[in-house]
Amino acid sequence: MKPIYKNWFIEDRPSPSYPVMPDVDKNGESRNIRGVFLAGDVVGKSLIKVSLNNGFDLAETLNEKLKTMETGPAVDYDVAVVGCGVAGAATGVRLKELNRRVVILEAGKKFQTLRSFTRGKLMLAEPENLVLKGSIPFRESSIEQTLEVFNDALEKSGVECRDNERVTRIESLDHGFRLVTDKNDVTATLVVLCIGKSGHPRTAGVPGETEYPEKIHHTLQDSNAYSGENILVYGGGDVAAEAALALCDNNTVTLATVDDHLVFPRKKNVEALVKKQTEGTLSLLTGTRLVEIGQDQVVLHNSANAKHTSIPNHHVFEMIGSEPPREFLKTIGIRFEKEWTVSRYLLLLFTLSLCLIIYTWKKGYYPFHYYGEGLSQFSGVFKNPSFWYSAVYTALMVYFGIIAMKRWSRGWTDKHQILRFSSLIVFQVFSFLIIECLFAIYLPGDTWWRVYAVSNPFPLLFDSFYGLSGVSPGDLKIFIAVMGAMVTFVVIPIAVRYHGKRFCSWICGCGGLAETLGDRWRHLSPKGERSRRWEVMGDIILFWAFVSAFVILVFYKGHIGQSGFWHSAYAVIVDFWLIAVIPMALYPIAGGKIWCRYWCPLAKYMEILSRWYGKLSIVSNDQCIQCTQCSLYCQVGVDVMAFARHGEAFSNKNSSCIHCGICISVCPMDVLQFKRD
Repeated sequence: MKPIYKNWFIEDRPSPSYPVMPDVDKNGESRNIRGVFLAGDVVGKSLIKVSLNNGFDLAETLNEKLKTMETGPAVDYDVAVVGCGVAGAATGVRLKELNRRVVILEAGKKFQTLRSFTRGKLMLAEPENLVLKGSIPFRESSIEQTLEVFNDALEKSGVECRDNERVTRIESLDHGFRLVTDKNDVTATLVVLCIGKSGHPRTAGVPGETEYPEKIHHTLQDSNAYSGENILVYGGGDVAAEAALALCDNNTVTLATVDDHLVFPRKKNVEALVKKQTEGTLSLLTGTRLVEIGQDQVVLHNSANAKHTSIPNHHVFEMIGSEPPREFLKTIGIRFEKEWTVSRYLLLLFTLSLCLIIYTWKKGYYPFHYYGEGLSQFSGVFKNPSFWYSAVYTALMVYFGIIAMKRWSRGWTDKHQILRFSSLIVFQVFSFLIIECLFAIYLPGDTWWRVYAVSNPFPLLFDSFYGLSGVSPGDLKIFIAVMGAMVTFVVIPIAVRYHGKRFCSWICGCGGLAETLGDRWRHLSPKGERSRRWEVMGDIILFWAFVSAFVILVFYKGHIGQSGFWHSAYAVIVDFWLIAVIPMALYPIAGGKIWCRYWCPLAKYMEILSRWYGKLSIVSNDQCIQCTQCSLYCQVGVDVMAFARHGEAFSNKNSSCIHCGICISVCPMDVLQFKRD
């Protein structure tokens, strides 16, 4: 048996839920190459209506930017658009309407991605409530009708569009850029990249691919073109599943995938495949790898029995995904999110140093002392660093909470997010006003801060139950400790049953700053199976908290000064470093929920209770279009899209969900919703 720690360092398998995005600002401009913009699917704007509006808005931005730019040496165009997909066409058409010199360079044919769709495929006009901008019309229609409308709009606009002209590199000039193509170079003041995220189709890399290219396909446009053929569909996603289903009635079809189970296709496709296999019209091979392509056969290897099998074959559909256009973007110099560059290391050093200085000051310059000790050295609440730290903390939560509320309420229409952020703000403000102001003034210095045991209960706040005797008024301290224990062992267990871990996203002050100030970086949260395995650290911290509390209360009678290592080690490592310094420093690096997700013992305590008897979950219907937005914006790394595309529910029984509902708010198809069992 392998040691458990080895599971923490597994190599994350590429997942469709977590596409790697270029590092751009809110206008789509590359952060490291100014003047180069990205739009459409390459930056996650995958839906047609969203891409059309993205292109329109970007054109408006470019027009305003051009007005302020210096006039340099003559260039061929104001803007060169690379890629004539939906976003590229929308950008070019709007710029033409604004009387800008614009050219669109397309490596293949106009709307190449749309042309690869299966004949008759319905193009959905989602989100329904999104008002379409620009002059390119679009409504729910077949792929053929959509292409006809788009081509007509592009032709009528008069924008110059060059088909079959591939851009190979982009060079910076003093006042613009030179785009080197396989035909003629182009110079432009600004560049827009609308190259999608599919790039080139992946290949199996096996013998026979180069020898028999005529029998290898990567898309299926018309299943009626094949009849009575022996066909291998190689892949484990929805594209492969839908191709196999479309072909199997009139052909002898084998679907082979390296996955041991069908984990990637949506639930309805899996059910359809199993049904066809049961009927004998489809051969479904899991845990199987393509090893060779011959003129009249293919060779497959099954991992379960370690045997090679040869089957007759006329056509191979390699549908194992596409290579993102990362190499092209890297050639240009475009930086991707989460890349560790010198500037990112410097940013981490700066934020870590800043948080360390601030929190050390807040603790009264003695980070290794217990919480209440440093307070006695200040005369008056307004001279207390803790007061000013909490005041700034509260102000940040209010300011950035309103910004986040506006962002996720979608123009103040999402009542759930309005209530959630309002709750975070109100609880923090009242906590500050009552505890840091009122109680700090009228209660003894060794007592007032214990009230945090009610709003930040054990095991989150560690010291509230210690040192209860020997200092007046002992009865008051004991009363506060009892109230804190009631919250921990009565109120929270009851709340968890009906609300899961909503404390983390509706009430908690620690999580509140992450949800407000840290919200702008929520898409940077660690994703993938490896990052989820690291959540076991929360179990370790929770165990440590309860053991330390038990030892101090039982063997040391609650005396901090006598407990030595049991108290100081936890206070320094958890209360100082893991609660405040490291997590806040990581906001712009890894999102805001590092503490809540990996180390918070209260979050883990609630997760265990919710896993045991919680009723709250998030359910999904069968309308998922795999736009990735739900998984992208989950701050605790839940692979929401994996559940949604299978029509499965998720809760704390199978995830670390904190029930913030952001995945529900961002879904353009209304796939997700809360449900109590």
